[in-house]
Amino acid sequence: MRNGRDKYKSNLDSITSNYESKIKEGPIHICSCCGGLSFQYYIREYTIEILANKGFTEEFIDTVCYLKSTTIKLCTTCRKGIMSKKVPNLCLYNGLAFYEIPDCLKILTELEERLISPRIPFMVIRTLGYCKQFGLKGNLVNVPMNVDTNASILPRSFSDTHTIQLKLMRQMKNKNAFMYETIRPKVVHTVIAYLVEQELYRDEGIVISSDWIKKYSSEKENFFVNNEDKKFDENEKTAESFDHDDNWNECDDKPVNPTVIETLLNDETEDSNDIGIKFAPAENNRPISILMDLKVDELTFPKIYCGKQRKIKENTKLTYAKIAKSELRMFDRRCGRVSKLFFTYKKLETRKFSDAISINLRKTKNATVAQMLNRDYVNGLIHSDDAFTFLRFDRSSPAFWELKKKELMTMNRQLGCAALFLTLSAAETKWSELIVILTQVLENKVITLEEAQNMNYEKKCDLIRNDPVTCVRYFEHRIKCLWEILSAPSGPFQGYELEDKYVRVEFQARGSPHIHALIQR
Repeated sequence: MRNGRDKYKSNLDSITSNYESKIKEGPIHICSCCGGLSFQYYIREYTIEILANKGFTEEFIDTVCYLKSTTIKLCTTCRKGIMSKKVPNLCLYNGLAFYEIPDCLKILTELEERLISPRIPFMVIRTLGYCKQFGLKGNLVNVPMNVDTNASILPRSFSDTHTIQLKLMRQMKNKNAFMYETIRPKVVHTVIAYLVEQELYRDEGIVISSDWIKKYSSEKENFFVNNEDKKFDENEKTAESFDHDDNWNECDDKPVNPTVIETLLNDETEDSNDIGIKFAPAENNRPISILMDLKVDELTFPKIYCGKQRKIKENTKLTYAKIAKSELRMFDRRCGRVSKLFFTYKKLETRKFSDAISINLRKTKNATVAQMLNRDYVNGLIHSDDAFTFLRFDRSSPAFWELKKKELMTMNRQLGCAALFLTLSAAETKWSELIVILTQVLENKVITLEEAQNMNYEKKCDLIRNDPVTCVRYFEHRIKCLWEILSAPSGPFQGYELEDKYVRVEFQARGSPHIHALIQR
């Protein structure tokens, strides 16, 4: 018995040591084909000679290996396509590579980018919990606006160091600003002059007038809000009224700007006498569906796409979901911004709803108008769950959880009741390994575990909220390594190996992933 215990302890110590070494790994390896960040176990290394010996031509190798290096690293997905002698869909050669950001665009703040973009994505972004992660409330409203009108709001005379306080409003009647920052007019005009020369802006007919600059070159103006703007209207809804979902109105809600360093946030303690230019450039403009606006990404985020449109190769089958996957996993983390993440999420969700509704209508093509106006017929559809079929992919819909309940009950009927219930939560600020990975990915700097442990809390929070995609992927990696331990023959359940498991992934109020699992043994 003693020998058996020693052997078990030795095997468990070996497994534990292996787990501790694996969790130090992160998605830091760059695929030469798709440019995505991957874990070490997804990567295989090759050289040009090895690929040539496998029968690949020099032209094909040069095409699929978009990122040139002496050592060719290929992820599992790209390797599978290349070995079939096909160019992978996510290969950067197909038009997924980013353009190099010019110096004038690199220094733009969030509000300065909104001034030069022909689209404004109105969405309410709020901080979540003490970790200061961000969440999205409500819908995304895509509104077009005139860039020339925005530029005319800026001062007539300015120097390189001139700054003003600017309030971007949804509507002028609202009390709270959608965004509020100190901006640099000189930077804004320099960027506009660059963007109007780009092909995308020319195709959209976007021009900027310089007549007003010449006309008012010697004019000095005070940039303060009017006294009427400082008065508080008792009949106007305040931010506190939006805490109740029944009274919440997206048009009047007070958002939280994702930029926290150079941004003046309008919070509950703000001074009602704050000064600044108050304007609503998109007021009275009709919103455009993000599905109908074909160039909405490029027109909304010029700092990411540099005022240029993606040029996808012909005969390349790329859905928006695949494009989003490529952008979010790219070694260039420019799409890791909070506003871009939520924008992509809302567009993907809207597209899924649209596609699913089309399928639902085809399935019920025999229904007539008279039937749909018949309350009993509609109630029958709801009773049989046919009315919820198109919502099956949505995690908040009854159809989705009905499907998951059936899967869980099937496991219980076949294997019996679960033996263990497991709850796991992410602890990003306490995972020194994750801090090391984030520092390397975001800042291209290698630090030790000791330096990560001694890093101040605010710096850790900045790293976490600047790249939530990497944080979630690392959480998934740790869970994968944990299942390997629990299911190992010599693991903690030796003699009672795991037969099956059911896992539910959710996100807590603070925005971090959380897992509930039922384990069958």
